Amino acid sequence: LCTCKNSFACDCPCDDDDNDDSAIIVGSVACAVALVLGVLFLLYRRKTKNIIKMHQSTIERNADLLQRREEQLKRKEAELEVFQLGTSKFGDAVNFIDSLLKPESPLAGPREVENLLLVKRCLIKGNDKSIHIPGNLNKNPGNRYIMKEFAGISISSDTLASATASVSTRNFKAISLGRSRHEDGALNCLPEFARLDLSQQTSLFELLSFSKLREWDFNVFDISAIDEENTLLFVAWAIIGSPYSQFAMAKQLGQSNLQLSHLEGYSFADLDIKIEFGTLFSYLCAIQKDYKPSNPYHNAIHAADDVQTLHSLIHMSGNLFDAEEIFSILVASAVHDVKHPGMNNAFQTNTFSTLALIHNDAAVLESEHSYHAYKLMIQGLSDEGDNLNFLCHVTTPKFAEIRKRIIEAVMHTDMSKHFSTVASINNQTVGKTLDEMDLKLRWGILMYMLHLADISNPAKGSPMFQLWTDRCLDEFFAQGDNERKLGLPISPNCDRNETKKPESQIGFINFVVKPAYEVLAGIIPMVGENILPIIENNLMYWEDQKGR
Repeated sequence: LCTCKNSFACDCPCDDDDNDDSAIIVGSVACAVALVLGVLFLLYRRKTKNIIKMHQSTIERNADLLQRREEQLKRKEAELEVFQLGTSKFGDAVNFIDSLLKPESPLAGPREVENLLLVKRCLIKGNDKSIHIPGNLNKNPGNRYIMKEFAGISISSDTLASATASVSTRNFKAISLGRSRHEDGALNCLPEFARLDLSQQTSLFELLSFSKLREWDFNVFDISAIDEENTLLFVAWAIIGSPYSQFAMAKQLGQSNLQLSHLEGYSFADLDIKIEFGTLFSYLCAIQKDYKPSNPYHNAIHAADDVQTLHSLIHMSGNLFDAEEIFSILVASAVHDVKHPGMNNAFQTNTFSTLALIHNDAAVLESEHSYHAYKLMIQGLSDEGDNLNFLCHVTTPKFAEIRKRIIEAVMHTDMSKHFSTVASINNQTVGKTLDEMDLKLRWGILMYMLHLADISNPAKGSPMFQLWTDRCLDEFFAQGDNERKLGLPISPNCDRNETKKPESQIGFINFVVKPAYEVLAGIIPMVGENILPIIENNLMYWEDQKGR
């Protein structure tokens, strides 16, 4: 059929060939379009199927990853539940006493409450000799002989005065310029610094600024890269001698426009005890030489890191501690591992070493560290005859007081006392702010901070925590090799054939480092803000390293 002039369909033959051509063209185009659309549809459908398969595969992988993460978190929670204060007999006892002291407890009489508080105090503080002394005995100065001979406690007028004295806090910028600092050596530049070239001096001056040294992510290996032999000396000089040490460095570099009054620092040179700083830095130089450089971990670099880390924690606390106590704890930090042989206390006692025999198997290394620190200070260098007593101007009672503090702080680094120390600090400080605590407890917190600085490696950022882990395990493995040769049981984490690095760190963080820093975070909020997240990140890192 065709369409004629009148646009009606008819059965007559059409004379117009153009209509045939047009129909063919239209049909061809329609077929081509249909074919293209069909091909495009097939391609689109195929691509869509591939995309769907990719998404399904991604979803399945993510589901598996989430499931593994969930399983890891469950395992982690199970591990953490093992270390809770209440799971120890000590914690259960303290918690039980606390339950009896609650307002709803049937114990309402003040006498019962007083006795329970005394029992709790005995549990927390251990064998505190003072609680056994009759109440009126220490009120009369005439009873000092009885107190000394039969209670082992010395009471002096200085002690009585300090017991009622207010806390002596120091502002970092409170610098007295009224007396000369050249006589006590505070303003003298160390010869070890002066003999470095200009570029090394400039780098050290920047690294050893007071503000830089108080940063938690300070990398002590940057100092050792410049002068490894004097890393401890430089760090201790810059912190304990601040701000005069920074001023001496600036003067050495020709920076005459720098004003001492504009510098931050502890200003220990202004204390009444009149420290001989020239002698102090000679003493620290001698201490540095007595660290064993062949130890991968317990060497002078570790001591320098300890001093800087403690300084950072003190800064986070807001510096609410007594200035003399801060000085004592920083010196204790510098000497806390001097003469370390690279083998731990267990090795000393198991081998009946000379150190173990001298110190009767009790805190062998800590006893040796504190003994050597004071032997060097009082007797000096035997071959050179130098006087290294930087406290030569203090009175005998004050010297004994500072000596007691430093020894107590060094002994506090005994790792075998860790769990009892954490529990004790937690129970004494819970619910209190730092400025609400008495002087004795604040000193206890300073010692606790020294202990935490000593185990701070897993709380540092990258690459420090990896570097310290490798150094620590290297030293452990060397001990394990010696134990194997001697036929002794190989100490935990000391068998190079069995110890797995990630697992060793995961356990160390979960059960030792993290709970201890959480207690400190309850006292110093900045610890929770700045340090706990790093510990969590490092824990995740070691979790990811398992099985690799």
